[in-house]
Amino acid sequence: MKSKATRPKSPIQDRFSIKDLELFSGIKAHTIRAWERRYGLLKPSRSDTNIRSYGMDELRTVLNTSLLLKRGMSISQVAALTEEQRREKIKTGISDQLGKDEALNALKMATVGYDEELFERTSRIYRIDHGFEALVENLYLPVLNMIGLLWQSSSICAAQEHFSSNLVRQKLVSAIDALPLGGDAARPMVVLYLPENEIHELGLLYLQYRLRREGRRTIYLGGSVPIEDIADLVRQWPGELDVCSILTVFPQADHVGKYLTALDIQLKEPEIRIHLCGPVLTGIDPLGLPRRVTVHSSIPMMLQAVNGERG
Repeated sequence: MKSKATRPKSPIQDRFSIKDLELFSGIKAHTIRAWERRYGLLKPSRSDTNIRSYGMDELRTVLNTSLLLKRGMSISQVAALTEEQRREKIKTGISDQLGKDEALNALKMATVGYDEELFERTSRIYRIDHGFEALVENLYLPVLNMIGLLWQSSSICAAQEHFSSNLVRQKLVSAIDALPLGGDAARPMVVLYLPENEIHELGLLYLQYRLRREGRRTIYLGGSVPIEDIADLVRQWPGELDVCSILTVFPQADHVGKYLTALDIQLKEPEIRIHLCGPVLTGIDPLGLPRRVTVHSSIPMMLQAVNGERG
């Protein structure tokens, strides 16, 4: 007699804690519990020790409910709908003057459900209403940052991060390609790179887009670039350079100081300025930075500094 085949375990992380739902949706945990108790919106599983865990369906429900509440529906009205009816209302309701909060939730939902149609529709309408830069700064970068946090905590799978990242990357590359090459020879060339092992390239691509739109000349080196390669370029370049990087995951926190010191030592030419930003640098003491290095709180702040006058 043939034994029953065992279905292989899915590599996709499909269980979430209530804290995961809170982080992803912005809805407080006590509110999510109330939706569960009073309206039966969520049906979590429970462990042997009575700890709740939520699946993909519950996550979609929280995101959909949040969107519909922002549109003026009451929680009782939302609870009276089937999940399919909620999804349909979300899709048909994305129309003119899409707000930031609503658009953010729609993109989160599209990412979780691999829903390219919803992702594209939301992006297109928000871009028409607010422009490409607002689309990137208000929606794409916050969503990708949140997805990165959830991925690092194993709350979502890498495939979901890749899905949304590559949709955003397509738009950034297309926008850059539509711009003329920077021709402002009066200002220094800008070198754009990511440290070794760092592959989170979207912020760097957006930085290139903004610089090129403003006429700046750039040398784009991309991800996982050793300091030695930057040093070779610096030695070969005949003039001033602004060297810019975004540190999202690497170097790790206990190696940041060593990395910044190595940058300062190896990029020793006096015409070089080094500008950095990113989550890895959060909380770093500016007084302890090497003299060539400036850390900025955000990409827009780094852009402002790079486009400023040299002292």
